[in-house]
Amino acid sequence: MSKLNKILLAIVIVLLVVLAFMLWKPDVAKMVSGGSYYAVYLTSGDLYFGKMVWYSPDVLTDVYLIQTNQATSKDQPQLKLVKFSDAVWGPSDELKINEKDILWKTKLSANSQVLKLINGSQQ
Repeated sequence: MSKLNKILLAIVIVLLVVLAFMLWKPDVAKMVSGGSYYAVYLTSGDLYFGKMVWYSPDVLTDVYLIQTNQATSKDQPQLKLVKFSDAVWGPSDELKINEKDILWKTKLSANSQVLKLINGSQQ
């Protein structure tokens, strides 16, 4: 086998591996998203909580958001943490965010109240 054929074969193998990875990306995303939760604040004013996917930092899995219920009296609005996939329009549990729309993102600390609520809802 000539040197050129070996190089072409290596290129084809690499392309096949990349293609296979891209086809299985949604399943891989769930496996490699890690154990750390992040808060992501967007230019729209939306705040999401979820696990960042290591190969694509603009993708969150296991996504939560804060929902406000309007108070019926002079009480303060009620805040509650809801699972993104439980929205009435039925989204998947993966949120792809345009990187330019992210104002800031931060890893949640172990003593975060949001993280305690998330862990409580998963039990």
